[in-house]
Amino acid sequence: MTHHSDVCIVGAGIGGLTCATGLATSPLSNRLRVRVFDLNARVGGRIQSRKLDGGEITELGAARYSPQLHPRFQALMHCFQHQHETYPFTQAIFQDDMQGTLRTTLLGLLPMLDEHPQASFLEFVSHYLGEGEARKIIKAMGYDALLLPMVSASMAYSIIKKHPETQSLVDDTSNQWRYAPEGYGQLLARLQCQAQEGRVEFRMEHRLLSVSRSGDGYGLAFSHQDHIQIHRARHVILAIPPSAMTPLNLGFPTHWSPYQYGSLPLFKGFLTFNSAWWRDCQMTDKVLVVNNPLRKIYFKGEKYVQFYTDGENATYWQDSLEQGEDVYLKRVRACLEQVLPLGGKPLPPIKDHFHKHWPHGVEFCLESKADQPTALVHRDGVIACSDAYTPHGGWMEGGLLSAHQAVRLLLEQLTSASENRYQQSPRSTACRAP
Repeated sequence: MTHHSDVCIVGAGIGGLTCATGLATSPLSNRLRVRVFDLNARVGGRIQSRKLDGGEITELGAARYSPQLHPRFQALMHCFQHQHETYPFTQAIFQDDMQGTLRTTLLGLLPMLDEHPQASFLEFVSHYLGEGEARKIIKAMGYDALLLPMVSASMAYSIIKKHPETQSLVDDTSNQWRYAPEGYGQLLARLQCQAQEGRVEFRMEHRLLSVSRSGDGYGLAFSHQDHIQIHRARHVILAIPPSAMTPLNLGFPTHWSPYQYGSLPLFKGFLTFNSAWWRDCQMTDKVLVVNNPLRKIYFKGEKYVQFYTDGENATYWQDSLEQGEDVYLKRVRACLEQVLPLGGKPLPPIKDHFHKHWPHGVEFCLESKADQPTALVHRDGVIACSDAYTPHGGWMEGGLLSAHQAVRLLLEQLTSASENRYQQSPRSTACRAP
């Protein structure tokens, strides 16, 4: 079965939905048939909200934003009048009283940053402190990605400044942080409704297999309910991350960009209890950074406990789950009891738990200072957008920035195609009265 549309958008995360609403509200909307495809059963991509039994919303994916760092996302929240509250986790507690040492070290090394433009963060810190002490300092901050060879010293300082838990370590507390108590899932649902009001159609549970040039458009092969469907479109936007681009037949990234892209796995674990026992530990609305596989532990009000890890520790927890839920929970309990002041008492029983492993949770350009376009164009004209192509890799702001550029590029294609058709059509001669 073959279907046709003017514009096909693949991906219904925040980038794809922004492309859809941008086209639905454009002057050309009445002349366009736009369809959005996604492999999941619902929109959202890496934004996934989940409601607890008590009504509290948790975020399995994107969870916070800064009005100062993320003005486009702030404008989106304002546009929909989506409720926000102050994000509580901006002052971390570091294990072994490391906060003073971290601040002194990071601020002390900051003036030497320009002397090591090519060095990784690990090499930079090791140059002054030795590798052993450097690893200890970096791991104490709770972001294992800072140890990767691809993370330069300047990139690392940028990451530290742009995360609420670590920004105070470099005396940068100018950025406010917020979250959506109603969940970002509700925000994306509003975006979807806006697109549907503009006659955009959605096709869920469609996995893109290939994209081929076909006449003056494209043929897209999708897998849907164990069947192959062909969809033909005059224009295509791929609002999917680099990891989803690579398996396609489009020569990514060679035919798209001179840069290479990488990703980092993430893992979030959520735990609920019959009572908020962490009040006695004075941990309410605080985040504890620890030197065990839990890495960062968040104690949200009286509602739940959450931990967040990246890199090897994210893989560790996923491997634990594959050995069984009992193995996973036993290890979580042991790690919590190791770092919390429980006075020798065992951790109270876990009432419920859930989790999310993101194999490619954060995707980014490997060249830290790459002056790349915020949306890519294939030599055949297909457009691609992702936060990974922007300076905001891993943030919702990047998805918006890239999507806005993708829409601009597509509107240029549509205008150019319209002009070409006008020039090629035979011109009539008007009859004049004698």
